[in-house]
Amino acid sequence: MNKAVLLILGGSLGTLCRYYLADWGQSRWGIAFPFGTLLVNLLGCFLIGLLLGGFERRFEVLAAVPVELRLLLMTGFLGAFTTFSSYELEAFVMLRQGAWERTLIYTVGSLLLGLLLVLLGVRLGRALSF
Repeated sequence: MNKAVLLILGGSLGTLCRYYLADWGQSRWGIAFPFGTLLVNLLGCFLIGLLLGGFERRFEVLAAVPVELRLLLMTGFLGAFTTFSSYELEAFVMLRQGAWERTLIYTVGSLLLGLLLVLLGVRLGRALSF
């Protein structure tokens, strides 16, 4: 099957699941805290770990998993569901390889630089008034 079709299919389903699950979480627990987003991010982390474990059991290494399956489920579905799961998977892989320093730089750098870039974007957006 065409790679773009797999990405569109997986991404569409992931987007819909993210929207409805986050909306359910917010309506269930209120808007004082982003419970819906937290729920989606944590579930995404569990799901990407579940896929990694299952894939490694079946194919031994992630690289041996058919690219179509990875595109549909990991890149497409989970990529649209939450990119946080991909971030955590990459950090986990580095930790498993014993790369503690790179993991720390990646995780702390992503968090702090990401927050700083959101701040920069907000200020620039306000300055441009669009």
